[in-house]
Amino acid sequence: MEFPVPSDVPMPQTGQLVLIVGMSALALLSIGYAVVESRRRGDLLLVFLVIGSGLAIPYEALGDGLVHVYYTEHGQLTWIHTFGRDIPAFIGILYFWYLPFGAYALLRRAAKGVTAQQFWTAWLATLSFCLGFEILVTETAGPTWIYYGPQAFMVGDVPFFTPFTYVSFCLGIAAGVAGLERLLPKRQQWLLIPAIPMLMFATQGMTSLPLAVSLHSGTTNHVYLALGALGSGAFAVGLAWIVSLAVRKPWARTNETAAGRQVGAITTGSI
Repeated sequence: MEFPVPSDVPMPQTGQLVLIVGMSALALLSIGYAVVESRRRGDLLLVFLVIGSGLAIPYEALGDGLVHVYYTEHGQLTWIHTFGRDIPAFIGILYFWYLPFGAYALLRRAAKGVTAQQFWTAWLATLSFCLGFEILVTETAGPTWIYYGPQAFMVGDVPFFTPFTYVSFCLGIAAGVAGLERLLPKRQQWLLIPAIPMLMFATQGMTSLPLAVSLHSGTTNHVYLALGALGSGAFAVGLAWIVSLAVRKPWARTNETAAGRQVGAITTGSI
């Protein structure tokens, strides 16, 4: 049994306009920060991060299909059409700040590493933001997006465990950017551009998989749907735990430090 997409619902125009304005302001702040910080750092790492985030937008429709969420299309100001779905402008704009912000924060801690308390506090804060943002918009702006079909653990109009997958791609991108910063010389940092969509696909797609399997089974069995949602929540927590170990104090040395130590070892005849 395939549950119908609520394609006859109109996009609330006021809510759409407010979201476009708000997302645009945050995107401009993100781009401005990337430019200023890149000048301070003396590289283009954060600029490549923002560009790569923009290139990840086509995945949105595929990810939406996995978790049964639909952006209302009647009256929608559309950014891109892909996988049979229209993706609204406010979501296209959102990608330029929503995807990079975790990497911005993690890179600020690159020299010191992150304690367990700092990591889990930040992770829970991000999860609370994602869930709160979803509830706020669906409750106040109208049906700009709709979770359809049977869903487990609903909080208002939002399935509680679905935002866990959104935290996961923010975290996965942040960890990937921080890792690549340490491995890549400056002349190869442009590789971050194709890496961002791949990190998005890998982390959101994988953590969504248990939930997607249950939702696309066509069942209305609440136990089965709940197990799928709990599975995605567990995948998200597992990913967070792995990343927390990778960035724990003391953090791995940078590629420049590693190269310096290797040169020193060669000159002393130790290798």
